[in-house]
Amino acid sequence: MARRTRRVVSKVDSLSVLRFSLLLYLSLYLVVVVAAVVLWAVATVVGAVDNIERFIKGLFALQSFRFDAWAMLRGMTVGGLLLVMLGTGVNVLVSVLYNLISDVVGGVEVVISDQDLDSAPPRRRVRSPR
Repeated sequence: MARRTRRVVSKVDSLSVLRFSLLLYLSLYLVVVVAAVVLWAVATVVGAVDNIERFIKGLFALQSFRFDAWAMLRGMTVGGLLLVMLGTGVNVLVSVLYNLISDVVGGVEVVISDQDLDSAPPRRRVRSPR
């Protein structure tokens, strides 16, 4: 027999949201940076970067065109860290807003169903013919 209990989430700790969001977004950022560096290295070895540089140089009739990998990495670092801070700040702001709104409406009600494994009917064994 399943037992149902109701719980109300009335407060969310903003400091916990800050720590969790910061670690989540930093780990996602590191995954993206490592993937970008690996893909850039593979594209350079395969020659795709040189082909794209020649295509852009010919498309716009430029004398020379080169990608600056270090400048792109610096820009990705600064932009990524800004996005990490922005995402973390938005999550903390949402948690503060949730706390303010839950003071008015009482929070979110969650129903948890707990099934007792001991009272479950036993499984029947099927014998194989010999």
